[in-house]
Amino acid sequence: MTGYPRSRDDDQGKPVSESTPTAAHEFTHSDFKPSILDDLSLSRAELLVLTDEASAMTTAGQRIREIGDFDMSLIGRVEVDGVMVHRSWQGTKSNALHRLVVPEGIGLGGKSILLQQPVWVRDYLSDPGITHDFDALVKEEALRGMLAVPMSYEGHVLGAMYVGTREYSSFGDRVIAEIQSIADTAAVTLLSAQRAATQTELALEAERKRLAESLHDSVSPVLFRIGAELQSLRALGDAQAIHDRLEEITEQVHAVNASIRRSLTDLTARPPERNLPVGIEEDCQAFTLRTGIPARFVPLTESPDLDASRVEALQRLVREALVNVEKHADASTVVVSLSARSGRVTVVISDDGRGVDGTDDSKRGSQLGLGLAAGRLERLGGGMSVVSDDESGTTVRGWVDALEGPST
Repeated sequence: MTGYPRSRDDDQGKPVSESTPTAAHEFTHSDFKPSILDDLSLSRAELLVLTDEASAMTTAGQRIREIGDFDMSLIGRVEVDGVMVHRSWQGTKSNALHRLVVPEGIGLGGKSILLQQPVWVRDYLSDPGITHDFDALVKEEALRGMLAVPMSYEGHVLGAMYVGTREYSSFGDRVIAEIQSIADTAAVTLLSAQRAATQTELALEAERKRLAESLHDSVSPVLFRIGAELQSLRALGDAQAIHDRLEEITEQVHAVNASIRRSLTDLTARPPERNLPVGIEEDCQAFTLRTGIPARFVPLTESPDLDASRVEALQRLVREALVNVEKHADASTVVVSLSARSGRVTVVISDDGRGVDGTDDSKRGSQLGLGLAAGRLERLGGGMSVVSDDESGTTVRGWVDALEGPST
């Protein structure tokens, strides 16, 4: 069909009018009449306050791709300084558009964000209605027809969703309306996740402030008193009196040290059942800082009190799985979850990158690491599984029983 536009039909099954063959087409929200059901769906999504943001974006990308049997989909999120970064993708042939930084007004997605409305082109490379800063990258993906729809909520643009074909295409009103509906729901998910993160940060900041004030109130008066005592020594001529004062000051210094140690213990101490969640959270943060790939930890249930060998075995699996993602997956997001049900504790590490190829020699070192982690779990009566494919990435699952057992 090269050279002939493929039409995405409207509700009546008729091709959409194409009065401006080469210009980018723009649609306002008034073109679509949201139903009461749509409003209820958005309200329900807001109340759910979805926590697994990365998984939700992957699911949304799959849904919009399926609406018109599109060749690929992309989802970008507005991040630092108002620029958008592509964070989720389905059906791409290369990594040309992965993690691409898109300023407002630039390209198709940037124009969609600027106008806050859907924009589509029949042939990206020749359309005069968009800038062509990313032509080389789009050409590498062999894309022609593309549609970008903003993800916005109450006037705040949070990102954009794209679908594309590798042949000339137009996009009907029904298809655009369906993708816009998914984008609106995804915007609520993103905003809810951001609000939840903000609330967590505020709670942590309040706790840090409380501990700082407590430390200040307990230590500062003693330090002031020690300083005053040292100044008063200058006026003493009796060696014995100076010695006695120094002994008093020494006791005060010991008291300050003890107070600081107690405060530091309070800051670092945690109950045994928090060892595994805290360790996984630290590993995810280190992975994100090291690679730039967002890794989110989602505790689905409270973690039980595990012995040290079980904690170490599960955390070792998380670390090995994250190393695999870093070296081989070309993923945009990673989600690590922890749950405890029916006496079994399970960790799941999911990425949206390339699947694992067991015949690839370059990955055998990483597979060896996973094998050793699996062996440790099996010695504790647990196990591990790996499910992988090119479309949905790789999911590594490990589990142990939450019963006390001998250390290894």
